[in-house]
Amino acid sequence: MTLVFDYDGTLHNTKHIYGCAFRKAYSMLVDEGYAEKREYTDEDVSKYLGVNAPDMWNDFMPELPDEVKNSASMIIGREMIEGVLGGKALLFDGITDVLTGLKQKGYRMIILSNCRHSYMEAHRKALELDRWFDDYFCAEDYNFIPKEKIFYDIINKYPDTDYIMIGDRASDFRVGKVHGIKTIGCAYGFGTEDERRLCDRIVCLPYELLKIL
Repeated sequence: MTLVFDYDGTLHNTKHIYGCAFRKAYSMLVDEGYAEKREYTDEDVSKYLGVNAPDMWNDFMPELPDEVKNSASMIIGREMIEGVLGGKALLFDGITDVLTGLKQKGYRMIILSNCRHSYMEAHRKALELDRWFDDYFCAEDYNFIPKEKIFYDIINKYPDTDYIMIGDRASDFRVGKVHGIKTIGCAYGFGTEDERRLCDRIVCLPYELLKIL
């Protein structure tokens, strides 16, 4: 059995580094005359956690020129990586024990994330993720195509196994719908109740994963 985990909102409590990075990018947009000055709280921008960068900007400020979206996206990426390498990245409470327990049960574990490659590499180093995870699939490496399409690569690489997808957003649960696999929704993450209607099971706290699996 192979467990495929989303990262931000499922394992990593992204709020600790995303809000500050977002505000840095938004400040640039204000300075350049592309946006009106206003304050965004961590809660205001949490709906974009776990969403790939192009989709986030197309939803937040679709009228921005593509080159400006890319510049703002790069600011967020750079600031988040600096936060990770500066020790600010935090896994959700209990996740370390959950992952260790699942590893001891013999599961193969993979991360499938909408993130950039450099972002995941920073987390691998800072949080020593390789002690649990066998492989990583980042949306940037696939030109930010949807997760259900990236999943074909996972199946091709690991054909001799069953899968369970674990995440917090609709993009995770669509993997299950397209590929006919079970999905577990993490209510402690950043998805909505409507999104979680797409999954098969729901956990409210990380430790519940050990009970289900």
